[in-house]
Amino acid sequence: MAEQVVTLVKIPLSEIEKWIRAKHVLPDVLTDFRIEEDNLVLYFGEKESFQNKPEIQLSKTKTRKRRAHRKRNRMRTRGWEIVARITNSKGQNCAIYKPFVDALQDPNLTFEEQKKKVEAILRSNRNKPSVSSIGYFLENTLEYLRGRKDQTPSGEVARK
Repeated sequence: MAEQVVTLVKIPLSEIEKWIRAKHVLPDVLTDFRIEEDNLVLYFGEKESFQNKPEIQLSKTKTRKRRAHRKRNRMRTRGWEIVARITNSKGQNCAIYKPFVDALQDPNLTFEEQKKKVEAILRSNRNKPSVSSIGYFLENTLEYLRGRKDQTPSGEVARK
């Protein structure tokens, strides 16, 4: 059997706490500490106005909180040709896509028919559009079409 020499180093937690406090601005009280994998984890908190709870109980109730997963409002637009890039009336930079321009060029469509066409185009590309997403693509495309009507064939804006 092989012999093994082990060196033991004991550092008081108060020294580690002082060293960490010297580097960072931290709350008043060290409420908990533990070893997680290869890390020493220190929890600092403010002094409580009432001292009825023992600190041991704080260490048991302290759990790690995860960030909430937020749904991103992304639409699949792969394969759609970009006709133009504009800054809309709300100051947002927008891409105008060919399927929407082609579908909304008919001036005889009602607003509800236009919304249904935009929704159908979005759904055809495996999207699940919300009401606000439908409104976004509809408003931007209509704004682009209105702006295009105001331009003369030479590309200058017509004066009214």
